[in-house]
Amino acid sequence: MLQRILLAVVVLGIPTLSRAQEGGARALPPGSQIYLRWDGFEAHRAAFDKSAIGKMMAGDTGKFLKGLVAYIEKQVDGLGGQGVPPQVVEIIKELPKVLGVVGNNGFRVGVEVHKVSPPEIEGVLVFPKAGTDDAGLLPLIKKIAGLSGAEIKEEKVAGRDVFHIPSEHVHLGWWKEGDDAIIVIGTEGPQKAAKRVGSKGKHIAGNPMYKELQSFKEFPTWADGYLDIAKLFKVAEGFGEEIGKLIEDLGLKGLKSVTFHSGFDGPAERSVILVDIPGPRKGLLKIVNPKTIKLADLPPMPSDLTSFSASNLDLAAFYEAILGGVEAGVKIYLPNQADQVKEGIKIVENILGVKLKEELFGSFGDLVVSYSSPSEGPLGFGAVYLVKVKDAKKLQGSLDNLFKALGALPFVPVEVKKNTYRDAELHEIHVGGPAAAGFAYLPTFTIHNGWLALSFYPQPVQGYVLRSKGDLPAWKAGPNLTKRLESFPKEFVSIAVSDPRPTLKFLFSIAPTGVALLNSLAAQFAPAAQFDISLLPNALEVTRHLFPNITVTTDDGKKLRIETRASLMLPF
Repeated sequence: MLQRILLAVVVLGIPTLSRAQEGGARALPPGSQIYLRWDGFEAHRAAFDKSAIGKMMAGDTGKFLKGLVAYIEKQVDGLGGQGVPPQVVEIIKELPKVLGVVGNNGFRVGVEVHKVSPPEIEGVLVFPKAGTDDAGLLPLIKKIAGLSGAEIKEEKVAGRDVFHIPSEHVHLGWWKEGDDAIIVIGTEGPQKAAKRVGSKGKHIAGNPMYKELQSFKEFPTWADGYLDIAKLFKVAEGFGEEIGKLIEDLGLKGLKSVTFHSGFDGPAERSVILVDIPGPRKGLLKIVNPKTIKLADLPPMPSDLTSFSASNLDLAAFYEAILGGVEAGVKIYLPNQADQVKEGIKIVENILGVKLKEELFGSFGDLVVSYSSPSEGPLGFGAVYLVKVKDAKKLQGSLDNLFKALGALPFVPVEVKKNTYRDAELHEIHVGGPAAAGFAYLPTFTIHNGWLALSFYPQPVQGYVLRSKGDLPAWKAGPNLTKRLESFPKEFVSIAVSDPRPTLKFLFSIAPTGVALLNSLAAQFAPAAQFDISLLPNALEVTRHLFPNITVTTDDGKKLRIETRASLMLPF
């Protein structure tokens, strides 16, 4: 059971969102600017079972999750003896069943923002096959509402028994549509959505953005969704002309929409995100440009590297866009002080002794890279961040002036200490005073061999220097990764590769010790809370079907295409 619960939670938390169907899905707002859909596991069980995560769950990991569910259920059973109201215990016990139904059959979500001032918003959630009493979703909602003391009204709407909890600001309503459960949350009651289902009027199937989702045929999908940015901006202008002008000045008018598609391709979960930018790119969108990069452009990285990312990013354009956004906001809301923004920047630059655009950000190139390896720090603590440098001498002078000025300020206890390491000058940023309490880092940077390299500690920066000089082996794409990269374009505006195996191996290798310590504590206070350590799977068994995740972004000047093929996405 927990296998389905946890997987449902994971998928529900990722933007992997299908096609509206007859029945309950007709309740979705026709003008939805936000639409998400996930089919659930049952409709795609065969494809899921062939995937890397499906194979992982079929082994000891799945047994562990089932054991964890049994453990949780046992702890819930004991809540009644600890003074927890029986109604609450009953609700908690019913949650796994409800989540299991949702995990098997998925959901649909549609949100339409009609107005922002005053707010008029309609959100509809459709849970296929969750409307029956056996599914437990709607009875659970009634129980929770009853426990909260909310007044539940029942009425007949278009032949449907609709339940409604009215409120001054947000209304909650629900009903059963065939075997589907419909939940409506918005600034008005559920009556309009209930009438929509059986009407011949507008439905989401006629929405242009929804039709665009339907036209996607690259691979079978189990989830998709869209965000109609242009229409959301149009609604946002209801706040006043100022908002429309701010959107224009920020350059965001060039954004039209974002669509998402996800499915399985053999062992990998495959997803494609399309960002439609048909208009001219100005303001914040200027930092997005179609200049391509390739693996040969990357700096020397650790031979045991577990993850890296590289992006075409113009920091000077980014700074200019942010400054332009600030100026645009001030012009709208504080027009009498608009000229003071640039004057304020000049004052700051005089204090710091650095012209931010020309001398600092203007010294950088347009390639930003980050990487992480277990030998330089677990769980990302040894991550290194690098920026291509156009003018090393100018950048070094700017940074020297910047830290010298900051160190002279009484409220900024920062001191930069320099030392030479293999002919490279390393700069360690020491934080003193009260700010040092609990600060467990020693940020270090160097400008070496055409790159600014920065890390939380000196050692990862030292590793970069050693590899630059050829004293340590550098990473090269292995045959497995090279073969998998053949499915992607050879040139791109960004790439990210992350291997989930080292993190899982680390976590599951220390898990028995951690659980044993917790059990020893529980033995003194709550003997029944001990967990069976033998249920924890072997770290190598957990990871044996997994492989590195790859995300590549391309840009044809009108659309960004972000394509991912992954075995398991993790935070680290």
